[in-house]
Amino acid sequence: MRPSSASVSCVLSAALVALVSCAHPKVVSVQEPLVTLQGVVALASASPLEQTLTLTDAGGRVCTLTSPSLEYELRNLAGQGVRVTGKLLGATEGGPEFLVEGYEMMPVNGERPVIGVLASSGGGLILTGTQSAAAYRLAGPLAEALRGYSGFKMWISGRSTPAGAGGGGEATLTVQSYGILAPPVATNRTP
Repeated sequence: MRPSSASVSCVLSAALVALVSCAHPKVVSVQEPLVTLQGVVALASASPLEQTLTLTDAGGRVCTLTSPSLEYELRNLAGQGVRVTGKLLGATEGGPEFLVEGYEMMPVNGERPVIGVLASSGGGLILTGTQSAAAYRLAGPLAEALRGYSGFKMWISGRSTPAGAGGGGEATLTVQSYGILAPPVATNRTP
């Protein structure tokens, strides 16, 4: 007696289910490569309450920027040139949407800005947490104008002198221009 096609189909299906349930599937994570874009940050809006963070490249193309962790800093960089690294998310009505995972400022007045946290030290000011040095002691007439911003995350552009140059034991940064990126991080306070 020859089996019907329905019973062969059931047997094959049962065998396939048994095979799949016994196998240990390999989970393969395909990570999208990071993309880098360069342009000028801007705030575009139809109204003051609905501002969209954008990046316009040299060709005039506009991209909407989003970043849960860096949005505040990026908004404070409106008008500045940046290089952002992240992932393309898709398109919005305003163009492509880009998730920013990191950024780097482009030179300001010919000098690459240093990003860090401002702190008081020994009667002067230092910029700590920078990528290019452990800390910079701030110098120049504009350094004094920053005294009230201790604890703020800032970008500072100016002439830098490495530690040990000219007999000094620490790196210095002569302030030529600056901008605030974020206020001091709030500490946990109990009521």
